[in-house]
Amino acid sequence: MVKALWDSWATDAVVDDRTDGIYARTDRIRAINHRGDFYHVAGPLNLPRCPQGRPVLVQAGSSDTGRRFAARHADAVFTAHMAKATAQEFYADLKRLAAAEGRLPEHVLILPGLSPMIAATEAEAQRLAREVNDLTDPEVGRKRLSGRFGGHDFSHLPLDRPLVPEDFPDPGLVQAARSRTEVIINLVRRDKPTLRQLLGYLAGARGHYVTAGTPDQIADFIEDWFQDGAADGFNIMPPLLPAQLDVFRARSDPDPPAAEVVPD
Repeated sequence: MVKALWDSWATDAVVDDRTDGIYARTDRIRAINHRGDFYHVAGPLNLPRCPQGRPVLVQAGSSDTGRRFAARHADAVFTAHMAKATAQEFYADLKRLAAAEGRLPEHVLILPGLSPMIAATEAEAQRLAREVNDLTDPEVGRKRLSGRFGGHDFSHLPLDRPLVPEDFPDPGLVQAARSRTEVIINLVRRDKPTLRQLLGYLAGARGHYVTAGTPDQIADFIEDWFQDGAADGFNIMPPLLPAQLDVFRARSDPDPPAAEVVPD
């Protein structure tokens, strides 16, 4: 119905003839007469098309329902993956679903989130990442983690004991953000972080891929995922604003500016 409303004005409907006082050709504007289960809309839209015809449609969410919706409608898909293998599986599956909907797979762009901490050396980037993680409040993080898992109580978990998947509820029982809970549990299964480490990892990027390195290392990472069928591009999520955004933009500079961590 929304797409029909956007298309209710033809591209040549607006003439803006001020001499004759004609703004639009009424024969190029049509009603849509949508009749659904819950509402009816006669249309047309009460304003003309935007220059590109309609807004860019971006979908977020990796559930089966979300994937099918994205394959049918999305121009871009914002997704979260902490490993290239799962990103490749998601990428291949969504391209297949788009083709099954009669769309060109390349018309659905898949953009994982990426939060890179960048510095002149890898050691400096790692130091900055640790410094930022140390600024997080574990109890605030614990509450946010609880929200991810539908209100599950994590207050009994010690901060510095390595986590195991059994510390978390079954993702299949979580009604909200199920795909994100699976990402978190897969991270726990792979890296066995402590709760303190997990909360620091999730604080900035909220479950998206976090890395630290030099400009060349970050560029190599992006190129590797792009060429290996894991991403069409990335939604860059700088861990520090504006400092790390400035560093990312200065990719061509052989000596990018150092970022400072300034506590509140």
